Amino acid sequence: MNDKAIMLSEISDRECQSESTNILNGLKEDFRLVSGKNIFPTSIFPQVMQKLIYELESTLNFSPDYSSASILYAVSVSIGNKIQLKVKNSWLEKSNLYMVLVGRTGDVKSHSVSFCLHPLMKLDKENFEQYILKKKEYEQLPAEEKSKSTIPILRQLLLNDFTPEAFVKAHYFNPRGIGLYTDEIAGFFNSFNQYRKGSEEESYLSAWSGKPIIKNRISGEEMRVDNTKVDIIGTMQEAILSSVFHSNKLKNGFIDRLLFVLPHKYVDNKWHDKDLDEKYIEWYSEFIENTFQLAENSEKILEFESEAKNYLYKWQNTQKNDFEFEYQRGISVKLQQYVLRFSILLEVIHAICNDEKLHSISLKTLKSAIKLRDYFFENAVRVFEIIDNSYYDSLTEIQKNVFDKLPQQFKTGEGIEIILKEDLMKIRSFKNFLKDEKLFKKIAHGIYEKQVF
Repeated sequence: MNDKAIMLSEISDRECQSESTNILNGLKEDFRLVSGKNIFPTSIFPQVMQKLIYELESTLNFSPDYSSASILYAVSVSIGNKIQLKVKNSWLEKSNLYMVLVGRTGDVKSHSVSFCLHPLMKLDKENFEQYILKKKEYEQLPAEEKSKSTIPILRQLLLNDFTPEAFVKAHYFNPRGIGLYTDEIAGFFNSFNQYRKGSEEESYLSAWSGKPIIKNRISGEEMRVDNTKVDIIGTMQEAILSSVFHSNKLKNGFIDRLLFVLPHKYVDNKWHDKDLDEKYIEWYSEFIENTFQLAENSEKILEFESEAKNYLYKWQNTQKNDFEFEYQRGISVKLQQYVLRFSILLEVIHAICNDEKLHSISLKTLKSAIKLRDYFFENAVRVFEIIDNSYYDSLTEIQKNVFDKLPQQFKTGEGIEIILKEDLMKIRSFKNFLKDEKLFKKIAHGIYEKQVF
């Protein structure tokens, strides 16, 4: 047994079976007492991972929500499309995650992500250095040898500064998958369709579903990625949620695909002398390396154990279909699919931490994935409430005036009479205004109801 394996054993056996159990149980109780609300279910992780999350909070002030979500993202990037879940013969699911860490300034969101992605960044750095060496060697070859040699390519796992075309090119050269990481993700969303209307946003919608991406505009080259695997993570200030998501990203279902990480209890960012023990950094780096190598060395298609599959169908068939707001239905549908993706990631995490073979998805893992679904559903509802509460303020004065003049429930003709009588808005503009589902709910043909702010 090597030194790192001994270190891992010591953490798992000595600390996580005694001290960690008491600390973590107490920590969870403290959270409930403080907020009584939606807390990230860290119990879904192995004890050693829970211990790491606790240490990150107590030494570096990382919120358990941010650390936990970033670990899931790092694992998803590490396995790429090499580990998938067969739901049915014609249905293979990958672990694609689209995550947004929401919070206040100074909540060390970016530091949490950077720590969890550091082992992957290290792999990228090594790949880059090897690429530069091979590129120099290639450039020094005589012309006749160059024609017989393969042009070196840069294989990346993570991208944080990219155009839509550069993203496709990177995925083309790294077919196992790409992780997109942008610190302030608002700029990423706001740049949609900057290059070509409708194109970029549709590409990411397709990538979330694992559909092929085809580009014909990269320096005259044609590139096609069939086994698409894209993970996205970024941070955002709570105050700008409304300004980012008030447009088409609400209407085309893009926001439904986002996993919002919004802690109910923020960690106090106070300076102190506590520092993270090096053994946790070493253990986590080895964990990510082992996860990456597991996927790199062989492709795996997982299936649910029979007991888990029966539970999955029963759970999904009893999910609520009638919601007060349409956005809740959209969130619920997408998160049902995320349960499958969470199951892949959690099974991988437990297999690596416990040094076990990866065979199938257990009932225990599925139930943990459903806990994650519940956490993200509550967060999505909270985000929509934040957007709704500030959406009215984002309207123009003309739009506010029209909205205020309309009765709580009205027919289209009645609304037109009101705007014409007071010369508030043109009929065509009014009819387009009625299409805003955040302001008006269509309850019957030609009959609308104002949403309450």
